[in-house]
Amino acid sequence: MSKIRIVVAVVVGALLVVAEGRPAAAQAPTRSGFFIGFGLGAGSYGADGASERLTSASAYFKLGGAVSSRVLLGAESDGWVKDEGGATITSGSLSAIAYVYPSLSSGFFLQGGLGLASLEVDAAGFGTASSTGTAVTLGVGFDIGFGGRFGLTPYGTLVLSDYEGGNTSLAHFGLGFNWY
Repeated sequence: MSKIRIVVAVVVGALLVVAEGRPAAAQAPTRSGFFIGFGLGAGSYGADGASERLTSASAYFKLGGAVSSRVLLGAESDGWVKDEGGATITSGSLSAIAYVYPSLSSGFFLQGGLGLASLEVDAAGFGTASSTGTAVTLGVGFDIGFGGRFGLTPYGTLVLSDYEGGNTSLAHFGLGFNWY
């Protein structure tokens, strides 16, 4: 079983166990004012023309403000890094992002954003190549509230990046820790 499938299974299992034991009204944290958060997980990275996807650690950091209880606007940075065959591949993005909560009583959200992407390949002994481009971010998650303003958040995000030399995609899944 691939690392991505294992992480997805653990995140979904944890979400089901925690959500099952909590009353519905207590699941969503209070969303108002400033928010900040970070998450860690696994990412699957693919590029145009590549025969396989690469799996490694991924992370995000976000901050912003609540427009309402259902809409948050902010900035999010995500990153992924992998040592592969003597080279280090680093992919990241910085995006303006929106989080939309369709229901006030649920922690479920959709996210979307636009921003800048970067890609760097550092081949030991051969130098470094880098490129910048544009990024589109799409994702889903579920805030499980603890203590009113803290949320433990299983998430899945897809970042599609377009560079002059081609396109890449990064699908990452993990667990976030957010304060609203």
